[in-house]
Amino acid sequence: MAEGTATMELNVGSEVQRGWRVLAVAGELDIDTVPVLSARLDADVTGSHAVLNLAQLDFMDSTGLALVLDWHRRLLEAGGQLRIAAAQGPVRRLFELADVAEVLSLFESVDVAVQEAVETPH
Repeated sequence: MAEGTATMELNVGSEVQRGWRVLAVAGELDIDTVPVLSARLDADVTGSHAVLNLAQLDFMDSTGLALVLDWHRRLLEAGGQLRIAAAQGPVRRLFELADVAEVLSLFESVDVAVQEAVETPH
């Protein structure tokens, strides 16, 4: 919409570690890029255990936060869990300011988040 400003991209990598679907999210998660992550979550999260690796996420706004909270609730209702790994400064602060740091399962790294292997139904 705005001319001359390049919108930041959002890149999402996806793999399975110890039964957890791990999505590595890089770039900026905002109103423009939320659909990218949303579609990827819909496509890739077939079980009820997922980890969002936010080590490379530079920015998240309230729409990104709403998406994360929605998936947190969905997986919880499915008997699983959404874990957040390696949230960096600004993103971690957003979780704290929004008072959701206690609600979300925050982990220092993906390795820690996937320590407990989960059974994947196939």
